[in-house]
Amino acid sequence: MKKLKYIFEYIIFLLFTHALRLFSLDNSASICAWLLRKIGPYLKVSKTARKNLIKIYGTNINIDNLIDDLWDNFGRYIGEFPFINELSNEEFDQRVTIKNLENIKDCQENQQPYLLCLAHQANWDFVIRKINFLYPKFSIIYRKANNPYFDQKILQERITSTGINMIAKGTVGSKDIINAIKTKASIAMLIDQKMNDGIEVPFFNLPAMTAPAIARLHLKYKYPIIPAQIVRKGKTSNFEIILHPPLQYSPTNDIDQDCYNIMLQINKILEGWIREHPSQWFWFHNRWKD
Repeated sequence: MKKLKYIFEYIIFLLFTHALRLFSLDNSASICAWLLRKIGPYLKVSKTARKNLIKIYGTNINIDNLIDDLWDNFGRYIGEFPFINELSNEEFDQRVTIKNLENIKDCQENQQPYLLCLAHQANWDFVIRKINFLYPKFSIIYRKANNPYFDQKILQERITSTGINMIAKGTVGSKDIINAIKTKASIAMLIDQKMNDGIEVPFFNLPAMTAPAIARLHLKYKYPIIPAQIVRKGKTSNFEIILHPPLQYSPTNDIDQDCYNIMLQINKILEGWIREHPSQWFWFHNRWKD
């Protein structure tokens, strides 16, 4: 029964994405933004977003307006999905600019692999297509979709657009990650979602179960950690990728403490990004304990 459900969902998804291709990227994004602004507030995940926003902001902001903007951003993300691979390199470069390339200059010149620290902001898939420009060889650690047909389609789209190695999330010592490190590939990771078997680290001053993989990889292999922020420019399908300086911290003689300190610093960086552009983060995720 579950397989039939997955197949039905996938067919609807294919029909919807094919319909979107009848429009331009900008029109598709605007249509989906309009649709989700109308439908989204009635979905269950909108209650999760509201709960999260109240936890963080209380009554200091207009929650309804922000939720409207959240759905606008996520609608644009959906509307942009069918087009990412179809953009020419020239048009893609016109839509996506990179700031602060000097922060990876040493890594590029010395062929030093690094860990690219990403969050679910704006449209993170645009970073994935741009990623090979940042370093000759990249692997991306990603979370599998629940629907295996969705997962295969997304995997196919990302490999087609970038040719990079996609590694499903698992243990830090997994065979695929070790093989990527042996080939001196840089590794990109989305690190802002809840991980039940992670470590508890404050996020917006609230306890949050946090995936420590990026810290453990850094401590074991000495790869620099480069935080990479993506910002949507207004209500458009144009973006800026901001490369921040390599993460600096004071090591101790305790690996677990170092891991905690690194993730605490990363969470603080993410907080700053989210406060700058709160409507562009994925608040629909159940990030904190109830």
